[in-house]
Amino acid sequence: MLLCLTGCGDGETYKAYTYSVETGDSIDIQMDTTGGYDITSEVPFAISLDGETLSQGMFIAGENYEQYVAVANTDKAATVLDSGSYNGNEYVFWSYNDSEYNIAVKIEGSKTGLLLGNVVSEESARECFERLTITVK
Repeated sequence: MLLCLTGCGDGETYKAYTYSVETGDSIDIQMDTTGGYDITSEVPFAISLDGETLSQGMFIAGENYEQYVAVANTDKAATVLDSGSYNGNEYVFWSYNDSEYNIAVKIEGSKTGLLLGNVVSEESARECFERLTITVK
């Protein structure tokens, strides 16, 4: 894993890691850490705000992405909140029992997906996701 910290003149800060995943891909994740957010380098990784864990992420095989989409669309306890493309990656965002908020991402140009889970709130899950830039190396 490679750690790279960068900053911009307007006060924004970023942290980036490159993960070597079981699919054979190298996946870069850059996170906007402005305002007290942080991301760990371990897998599964954690996203936190001021030391409190908000979301956890793990890599999945790309073909498993469709299975998560199917569950989000068919499980009676699941409610799809959003889906589409973000930063070039296909995703689906759903709640489970209105207490767990999940986002499955199909990483463009790779054999890898990403699953983010958050038990804080829909807004927290969305904020964590939107702070990420996910690319294949």
